Amino acid sequence: MNPTDDTTDDDSRFSRRRILGATATVGALGLAGCSGNSGDGTPTDTEMGTTTETMDTDTPTGEDESMAAPDVPLLNYALTLEHLENAFYREGLDTFSDDELMNADALASFTGSVRAEVPDYLRTVGAHEAAHVTAITDTVEQLGGTPVAEGEYDFGYETPSEFLAVAQALENTGVAAYAGAAPQVVNNDVLAAAAGIHSVEARHAAFLNLVNDESPFPAAVDEAMSIDEVLEVAGQFVTSEVDPSVYETGDDRPQPDRKADDDTSDLGVLNYALTLEHLENAFYREGLDTFSDEQLMNADVLSSFSDEVRMAVPDHLRAVGQHEAAHVSAITDTVNQFGGTPVEEATYDFGYETPSEFLGVAQALENTGVAAYKGAAPTVSSDAVFSAAIGIHSVEARHAAFLNELNTESPFPRGVDEPMTMQEVTQVAGQFIVES
Repeated sequence: MNPTDDTTDDDSRFSRRRILGATATVGALGLAGCSGNSGDGTPTDTEMGTTTETMDTDTPTGEDESMAAPDVPLLNYALTLEHLENAFYREGLDTFSDDELMNADALASFTGSVRAEVPDYLRTVGAHEAAHVTAITDTVEQLGGTPVAEGEYDFGYETPSEFLAVAQALENTGVAAYAGAAPQVVNNDVLAAAAGIHSVEARHAAFLNLVNDESPFPAAVDEAMSIDEVLEVAGQFVTSEVDPSVYETGDDRPQPDRKADDDTSDLGVLNYALTLEHLENAFYREGLDTFSDEQLMNADVLSSFSDEVRMAVPDHLRAVGQHEAAHVSAITDTVNQFGGTPVEEATYDFGYETPSEFLGVAQALENTGVAAYKGAAPTVSSDAVFSAAIGIHSVEARHAAFLNELNTESPFPRGVDEPMTMQEVTQVAGQFIVES
């Protein structure tokens, strides 16, 4: 199909479809700052540099140090987890060859072409964790703190499948850890960087859930864990001594500075999020009504996956749709509780005609959702609203990772997810809205 210069209704619709297709195939990677590897599994300089540069850009220095210093204990807490994950991947990838990982019993339901990608994906995850260590270490030092050092560990795995199972547990714990700590962060710049790492941990977790034959996104809102709960889990792997005093935040901490310069109200942020959730909810509702399970399973874009994996896709998509519907209900109720008027669902044209196009647009929407929540989170003042939003943020990232994978793209294209402003996200969403 080639675009024409005519401006008939049909051609205008095709033009819109072509734009949406570009969003699906390019936009998501643009949001995530697409970076790859050198072909042998080694992360490129671009990939490794992006994480550190993002943290450096978002990290306060000099004049802001008085506000950010209270965040050093939380940064050291995050650094403890990143050290553990970094050591885990470094040691595991040195222990097992690519052939051993590809032939892990846990991957038996995947085709050879998909299994062949797993070692490189694991190297990318490991590179992300190493970059997180570097970035957080630099941030702690810039704030006048002393970064915690890497410990000694015993991860207990003996087989490639056990290695993948421990990886799954660590990444899901990381998601819960960031969700629990984020509401306590005082400085907005530190929070923005942490939110970008939080969603990447969720992308890792979704991928590892999938390869371990579990749901990439087991809940509509990811739960948080306290520092004590997470350290108890991490302590199972740590064989060296740990000084818990480095994580003590004290009772006299300043209030979080979660307010953007535009002074957007919490109601405004909630209705902004509700607009996106309405759009996603309608998208899955309509798409799953349009295509049968058989049509979705046989989408051209899924041709590299095994029958077992393709058979699970419709149910996974239904779960995503249920999550978006639950988000709509929860945010609507919250707006009402705040005394506001919830925005209503609009009329949409998503522009897809085939199952593969449907999956492509889904990918674009979910990656946009990740960027939207990250961009809006630092402007939420209510702790309750923020905690709920950060739990949805990581679930959107889980969705995005799964849909990236289905569209044969990296589930986690960079080490820190980037934000989009409300104006940028509204412009993207506006392409689908035909009547509000």
